[in-house]
Amino acid sequence: MQEFDRFMEVVRTIREKCPWDSVQTHESLKKYLVEESQEVLDGIDRLNRTGDSDNLCEELGDVLFQVALHSLIAQEEGLFTVGDVISGVTDKMKFRHPKIFAPEDSELCSLSWEALKAKEQSAKSNSNNNKRAHENQM
Repeated sequence: MQEFDRFMEVVRTIREKCPWDSVQTHESLKKYLVEESQEVLDGIDRLNRTGDSDNLCEELGDVLFQVALHSLIAQEEGLFTVGDVISGVTDKMKFRHPKIFAPEDSELCSLSWEALKAKEQSAKSNSNNNKRAHENQM
C-alpha cells in the first residue's frame, strides 16, 4: 500500500501545482482517457507480437493515473474518493465471483455472470430509489 499512497500523493501534488492539470475536469479529460485506453490495447498487441511487456506496464500506469485524477476531481466536487472507487470495485468483484468468495451461497453460485450483474443492478437501483426517497423527506 505504500507505493499506492506515494502514487496518490504525486497525483495530488500534480493536481494542485501543475497549471494544466489543476484546471482539468471530467469532461476535459475524457479524450485522454480514451487515448490512454487505446494505448493499453496497443500495448497488449505489442506484447503478443514481440513479448515486450514494458510498454503495456507503462500504458496501464497512464490509465491508473487517469483513474486517480478523475477520483481527485470527484473528491474536490464532493462526489466520491479514490477509496470509494476501490471499495466499490472490490465489492463488485466479490459479488460477481460468488464461487470464490461465497461458495456456501448455492443460489448466487448457480447464477450466470449476466444474472449476477442484473441482480447487482437491481439492488443498486433499489438503493438509489431509497436514498432519493429519504432525501425528499428531509
